[in-house]
Amino acid sequence: MAYFNNAFNKTFIADSTLQTAGTATSALTGGQLALVDGSDFESVALAGGGAVPAITAGALAYVVQGSFYSKDTIGNNPGHGGYKESVKSKGINPRYITRLWRTNCLTATQATASLSLASDCAPCGKTQFMRVDVKGSPALRFLNHNAYAIADSANVCCIDGQEYIDPTVVLGAMGKMALADPLIKPFVAEASTNGIATATLSAGGSGYAIASGVATTGGTGTGAQVNIDTIAGDAVATFSIANVGSGYTAADVLTISGGGADATFTVDTVSAGGVIVSVTDAAGEVVQSIYTIEETQDGTYTPSTTPNAAGAKVSAKLDLVGAYVDTVFGNCSFDTRDHYNAEPVEIIVSQLDETGNPCNDCGVATKTPGSHQQTQGEEVIRDLLMSERYRQSPYNQGNADSSRIREIEMSDELLAAVDRTATYRAYYIQHSVPRFNNPTGVFDNDQYVYKVYVKCSDTAAQAQLDNLFEDLEAWAGDNGNKIVFEDTNAYW
Repeated sequence: MAYFNNAFNKTFIADSTLQTAGTATSALTGGQLALVDGSDFESVALAGGGAVPAITAGALAYVVQGSFYSKDTIGNNPGHGGYKESVKSKGINPRYITRLWRTNCLTATQATASLSLASDCAPCGKTQFMRVDVKGSPALRFLNHNAYAIADSANVCCIDGQEYIDPTVVLGAMGKMALADPLIKPFVAEASTNGIATATLSAGGSGYAIASGVATTGGTGTGAQVNIDTIAGDAVATFSIANVGSGYTAADVLTISGGGADATFTVDTVSAGGVIVSVTDAAGEVVQSIYTIEETQDGTYTPSTTPNAAGAKVSAKLDLVGAYVDTVFGNCSFDTRDHYNAEPVEIIVSQLDETGNPCNDCGVATKTPGSHQQTQGEEVIRDLLMSERYRQSPYNQGNADSSRIREIEMSDELLAAVDRTATYRAYYIQHSVPRFNNPTGVFDNDQYVYKVYVKCSDTAAQAQLDNLFEDLEAWAGDNGNKIVFEDTNAYW
């Protein structure tokens, strides 16, 4: 039972964790963390891997961080100081540690949506319609409701005798109209596929045979496949791109799978376009190419007048991504009440018939939700400022002279300690402090949670913190408290 039904929270920002013994808390620098023996208030050595730290028997341990403040007093008043004193946790008893865990470092991803049309999905004389929906908090804050736009292919015409319209041109026309809509434009953009546009054979290798859709390895992207069109002996002589993949860069060297796994080609150019065109021949072999929406409309792409022909069926896919960017203010005018986006937009693409109803007999729509970072710098700085408020050091904001007060009170040094654009990994220590005497006359506990933030890009600092937490786990176990440091939980 706890005296309050919530834990007291305290935030630390770590750029390093002391691994050696014998350093006094007063010697810790800003952002430097240490596990401290309560008997002498000096750091203990951290080895990690299940080593029990050398904490004096019966003594409490403390998590201590050096102060970010550069001055100890304000206004040269010796009676009002202590800003440079190290920041300390409550005393931690190994038997009362209840949980140790850390979060994962998740990279932000954009929401994606796509619409694919087969070769016979756009008959001449029939207008195609596409609807793009934008949902989520960014749209709601912008419009007070979710947004949508409807685009069509009314301006795409056939020539005499043509039966079907090239789906590439249809998707390009609808995509251009949709992305020009003022309600949709702030949230949706054409995808930058960075798929392979052109490539040159570097080495023919050995042991290969003619084949379609052969996987590749290497390079900076994923998903590229090739058709081995001709061979010379057992070496690849010519090839074509069966799947352009995504995320590649020029000069990437890819290896063609199969055979002796020694045939290679070099990526000459990539395309940032979001329209992927697939041409399927009579044998079922697919050759892909990429164009931007603009290229499908300005004459760069040559549309087929027989897209449904048996020997050259043309299908196409349009890829869109969520592209909303929130307004962010710098540290000089930072206010904890400023909104920061913690939810990506969701985009949904669908095909409609001429009556406005969903078209289910042709076209395939897909979507993938986006995700934000697990812990953004915006959240970290707010947690740190809240901890400072608990230490009776409030963050001044909302007044005309707030920026000057913050400079005087050194709040700017706290802001500088956190990279608001970065992603952080959070480490948590939860423990209890027993109340042997309290107003209720009942034995109960106060519960504390310490959050230690470290940049996801700082792998060295993470390794040091791992050692600290592994040693805390071993220390608790050595005192009969068999807790486990949760460092592999997929949900965190």
